[in-house]
Amino acid sequence: MAESVKVTILGSEYSLRTNDEELLRDIAGGLDSELKDLQQKLPGKPPTTLAILTALNTAEQLVHSQSNELREISRVAGELESLSDELEKVIGKTK
Repeated sequence: MAESVKVTILGSEYSLRTNDEELLRDIAGGLDSELKDLQQKLPGKPPTTLAILTALNTAEQLVHSQSNELREISRVAGELESLSDELEKVIGKTK
């Protein structure tokens, strides 16, 4: 059951509903940290600009991560196909 959790991001408190409080707190803490780091690098920028830049950076990281995951899945599938072919050869020879 979803519960209400309060998190603070860039000094503003948000009340959010979640089924996983620990995960939400971890995500909010990471987001707050990224926004504060960006705020130090770009002083004077409004929070909405910082949020948009952080969202774009996070989206880019997600796309790269998904791309890497798909490449790894493809590599493993290729290895499994090769192993399957080898097993079929070995099994064929023993019959």
